[in-house]
Amino acid sequence: MSTAPLLRLYLFFATENDRALILRRSGRALYNLIGWDRRTDTFTEGQWLKKPLYAEEAKLSPDGTHFIYTVHNAHPDTRASSHYTVLSRAPWFTALALFPHGAAWQSGGYFLSNTLYRINAEGAADIIGRDEGLHRVVQGEVSKDCRTGLRLLNGQPAPLSRALRDQLLTGVEPPRETAMDRYETQAGRLYRRRGEEFTLIRDFTEMTPVYTPAPYSDPETGNVSQTWHPLDDEAAR
Repeated sequence: MSTAPLLRLYLFFATENDRALILRRSGRALYNLIGWDRRTDTFTEGQWLKKPLYAEEAKLSPDGTHFIYTVHNAHPDTRASSHYTVLSRAPWFTALALFPHGAAWQSGGYFLSNTLYRINAEGAADIIGRDEGLHRVVQGEVSKDCRTGLRLLNGQPAPLSRALRDQLLTGVEPPRETAMDRYETQAGRLYRRRGEEFTLIRDFTEMTPVYTPAPYSDPETGNVSQTWHPLDDEAAR
């Protein structure tokens, strides 16, 4: 029986440009994020996290700038609860917004635009409050001035594009992202696919965990070497 650790790459593609994000899983609960410029095939190693993560629920914003993911917390008595969904800046795990919730079925969220996002745990409150420039959208009352019922936290209708509003009202799925068709991952290696031919882009099988703070960990002084985000120690070590 093989004793090699589980190694898998999850790919997330921006829909507005050539940015992408790689979520690398090694073993049961060790993950790291890697930024990827598909135009130049250059990579930026981000943060590591040592907690179970729901990779299938994660989402990247259309411009590739922000990331939503959910963690199963091994210490449910903390203020982050047994599960929490995070909004971060790619390729980092450090929370700009963090929403504790007690059930796995509430996991995840998604982006309506580059600045508008939803969290599936509708009643969960953000305990971080650093998502400046971004706006959470919640389900509110449907009315003449808000046909979708999607509103900002202040009660105003969410400023949705006409195309997105029509899509939400009709239930029509958005066009499928085709970038995935051009790539393949196998055991920690990333390939470009052309028909039946595969060309290796990068081998990610050998990587060493380094737990470093995100560049935006200390907004007051900009000092990333001393001040961690309050939940960094819990979420990354």
